[in-house]
Amino acid sequence: MEIKCGNQKLEAYPVEPFIYEVSANGKKEFYQNVWDAFESNLHMNNSSAKITKIPVTPTSDEQIRAEITAFKLGEKRTYPDEYVKEFENTKPRSKKKITLKSVLYVLAFAVWLTWLIGTLFLLFHSR
Repeated sequence: MEIKCGNQKLEAYPVEPFIYEVSANGKKEFYQNVWDAFESNLHMNNSSAKITKIPVTPTSDEQIRAEITAFKLGEKRTYPDEYVKEFENTKPRSKKKITLKSVLYVLAFAVWLTWLIGTLFLLFHSR
């Protein structure tokens, strides 16, 4: 898992059996500690932010050592794309809301267009 620490991005492995997802306004951030999730900018700046507790299986110390050794030996860990997909943090599409203001603008435009066509019609047919 990649985490932000100041201006750096670091690889981290969960040590608790949970991670915490902070979501608000179509954005998502993940934290290993619930207090980090509560103190995140996304949670502090949005009253509608939600924190979700997600269960995970922690990486064992043996697996961490094996990954470090494989990395030092230059072994590339690649997996078939059909089995492992990258996580994409996409924004949900927002539906356009029809407001009274937009309805009034459309109505005003229709009245103006009707008046313009009527005026032009009377100008050309009155001669």
